[in-house]
Parts: sequence; structure tokens; C-alpha cells
Amino acid sequence: MTDTDQKFRFRLDRRAKVLTIAALTVIAAGVWWFFYTSGGSYLPAWCTTVVVASLLLAALSIPRFMRVSPHSVEIHCLLELVKIPIREIQHVRFVERRDMKGCFPIWGVYGLGGYYGYYLDLRERKVFRMCASQWRNFVRIETGNGRRYVVSCDDPAAVVDWIERYR
Repeated sequence: MTDTDQKFRFRLDRRAKVLTIAALTVIAAGVWWFFYTSGGSYLPAWCTTVVVASLLLAALSIPRFMRVSPHSVEIHCLLELVKIPIREIQHVRFVERRDMKGCFPIWGVYGLGGYYGYYLDLRERKVFRMCASQWRNFVRIETGNGRRYVVSCDDPAAVVDWIERYR
């Protein structure tokens, strides 16, 4: 990280923490019930393996932090890097929480370790990439090639300011 880079951490909000604990509890109870009622067949072990593999695959995209540099906006996940070149960014703006009410995941996660994946905005009928750890403080980044990204962090005004500074 150079002196011109700015780093923004993602922290889980209370809703995401509660949803994560609730989902893991329900999954663990379901796996236990499936093993208990199966009578020793191979099916519970196979289903448990699929569920665990799916959870681990989803966990690879949990957002950790975002770095804004003069060259790009980088969203670092556990094992994924979303890189948006600054020269491609057309618009960046703060998005109110109420504007996100009509959005739901198409291929992604809602609450289990954050909010990430591909979401559909019913108001604008557009698909966008979500990388957020809390359901507030949203910043929408739109690129010249029509891609949309929505991120969240503790200080969205600073994110917008830093991106605008480099554009």
C-alpha cells in the first residue's frame, strides 16, 4: 500500500451477524436431524458434503476490505479480488438504504457473512454486483461498459471523495 492508497475495512453489521448465526444453526440442526433419522445410509454424508462445499464456496467471496488507489478500486474478498479501473468509472454516488429495498440476490448471499454476489434491482430492472458487509452506507460505482457495483463501508462519503479525487 502506497501513500496515495486509501483502505476501507468491511465490518459485519448486527443483522449480518444474527443471520449468519441463525443460518449456521439451522444448517447444523438440519444435518444432525438428517443423520439421526436416516438409519445409517450414505445419503446424509453425501448431502452434508454438498452443503459444506457450498458454504465454503460462498465463503470465498466474503468481502474483507476495499482499497482505492490512483489506478483502481480493489475489493478484496477472502479468495477473490474485484478490480475496477479508475479510468472506467463513469459515476460514483452514495445510495440511501431505502433505495436498496427493492434489491434481492439472484446468485449470491444475503446475510451469511455479509451481502455479496449478483443482485437484481427491481426499480431499475438492472443486475449489479454487491460486495457489502452491512445493509447501510452504500456506494454505487458505475463503469463505462455498463457494470454496476454496490459496496458498503463505515465512511461512504470518504469512499466517494477518494474515487472522485482520482477520476
